[in-house]
Amino acid sequence: MKKNDIIELKINSITNLGFGVGRHEGLVVFVSGAVTDDVILAKIIKVTSSYAVGRVEKFIEKSEVRVDGRCGVSACSSCAYKCISYEYEKKLKLADVKSAFSKAGLQDVKITELIPSPKTVSYRNKAQYPIGRDKNGGYVIGFFAPKSHRVTEARACPLAPPAFSEILDTLAQFFDRHSISVYDEVSGKGLLRHVYLRRGEVSGEILLTLVINGTSLPCENELVDVITEAFPKVVGILINENTEDTNVILGKKFKTIFGRDYIYDTLAGVKLKITAPSFYQVNHGAAELLYKKARELAVPTRNDVLLDLYCGAGSIGLSMADSVEELIGIEIIDSAVLCARENAKDNGILNAKFYTGDAKNTEKLLDNAERELGKKIEPTIVVLDPPRAGCDEALIKYVASLSPKRIVYISCNPTTLARDCALFSELGYACGEVTAVDLFPTTGHVETIVCLCKQ
Repeated sequence: MKKNDIIELKINSITNLGFGVGRHEGLVVFVSGAVTDDVILAKIIKVTSSYAVGRVEKFIEKSEVRVDGRCGVSACSSCAYKCISYEYEKKLKLADVKSAFSKAGLQDVKITELIPSPKTVSYRNKAQYPIGRDKNGGYVIGFFAPKSHRVTEARACPLAPPAFSEILDTLAQFFDRHSISVYDEVSGKGLLRHVYLRRGEVSGEILLTLVINGTSLPCENELVDVITEAFPKVVGILINENTEDTNVILGKKFKTIFGRDYIYDTLAGVKLKITAPSFYQVNHGAAELLYKKARELAVPTRNDVLLDLYCGAGSIGLSMADSVEELIGIEIIDSAVLCARENAKDNGILNAKFYTGDAKNTEKLLDNAERELGKKIEPTIVVLDPPRAGCDEALIKYVASLSPKRIVYISCNPTTLARDCALFSELGYACGEVTAVDLFPTTGHVETIVCLCKQ
């Protein structure tokens, strides 16, 4: 087999990156856009000693799990499962979780049925859109094409609320009217980098942030007038300065040019103030199911001290604060900690304290908190909700040394969750039932939660 060959291929499975997998003459072939049980003619575009990559030339037989027409943006790689039914997607995600725990040596752990998302379209309350130019000089706002930084037009993403695409259309017209330059990664010149939108599911409030390679936009006052007149739900417009040569979307400095720098929303019965850089679950309906499960696993009582690590704006801990003696939250983003404190105050929660710092430094942060409070802090329940990379090994060992009776671990990466659970098991914590909660329909990601109990 060589490049440009046309081969007939039966697809046997699909990866969580959206590649159909088949075999030809003993060699694995990955085909974007093909799904399990498709039979296709594939054109080979790359051949290595261990695998080949192809693209679909023609469908000979389409799979029963295939769903076409869900999204017209073929070059966007964000939705790995956009070509399969949701029923099949749920099976794949559950299988991924089971595989992760099996590979981590936790084959005996029970994996419960996946909790599906209440919505599979228009569920995202947050989106970050890179800005580019097409060959005719027009503005392209969407997402990056696979393995590139070429922006693919995708303003009307099915996963985002309709208001987002309407705002993007209005912005593109404004950019065009004022001929605002677009950032070029090679030269480091140009102004516009990203559009960042957040929306409160319950409140309907929208926060618009424009990420730029500079300190100000041309005609900012006019921009405010245009956006606020067309979209009264926009309660804040921010400029984020990112002048670094980096793939990181947000810079450190925000400037508010209209309204406030936060939105309000309500999650699990708690009213929350959320700033642009604060962590907040992107799927409100599924997050409520996740938090309900977290509370069931934590079994909080009035005798418990709850330590909430990677707490963001405090949403998880605050949803349980009414049932514990004391809540201690730790979060690295200072603006999120300020929000958490205000959220506690706004909800009349008096037994919560939040501290700014890296979760890796929890021991030092708790020592400081003990000096401030004048008493020993002895967590009986710990909630962990780290980034995809999971927890630092030293943190895991420190959490285990605190001897909480229960550790509720929430993760958007089953592989790192299983790895960390294996380490906790070596430190005397038994891994309870594992539950997948689908916060990310149509994508290859899934949220997973487990309770580790002290043996």
